Amino acid sequence: MKKNKRIGETFLGKVTKIKDDRVFFIIERFRLQDNEAVLIEENAAFFIHVGFFNPHKFFKTGEIVELKITRQYNPQKNPYFLHYEVLPLILPSDEYIKEHPIGSTVKGTIESITGATMVVYLAPNVYAITKRCRHAKTGQIVDCKIDKFHNQKISLRVF
Repeated sequence: MKKNKRIGETFLGKVTKIKDDRVFFIIERFRLQDNEAVLIEENAAFFIHVGFFNPHKFFKTGEIVELKITRQYNPQKNPYFLHYEVLPLILPSDEYIKEHPIGSTVKGTIESITGATMVVYLAPNVYAITKRCRHAKTGQIVDCKIDKFHNQKISLRVF
């Protein structure tokens, strides 16, 4: 199996387009070709898999963002002509965890309840999905303890 050397590398990317569920970037890098440095532009995208993040409030067109490559594509075989799927190194949840480290007790508002899970709003553009409490109601303010933070996802317990 061929291993892609670019996965895990970080580059600076310029925001070109913002949609509700994805953000597109251009990555510019130089490659040595015939003893000359040639500028190469490659397309990349960040796909928002959880619906509780508004990219329009966090990203601005033309902004330069540090990106980590998570997947490589063949540009001729996808509709967006993407070279890479990327993950921005700083997202709202990262900034929230800097202010409220793991083990902190914070206040949140129950945004929605679906079956045995509920979505808790912690800060602008920062949500966590957790188990439903017995007497939980939408709009209720609850005390929460941050248990884990992994891949820009906050795991918490509600008291």
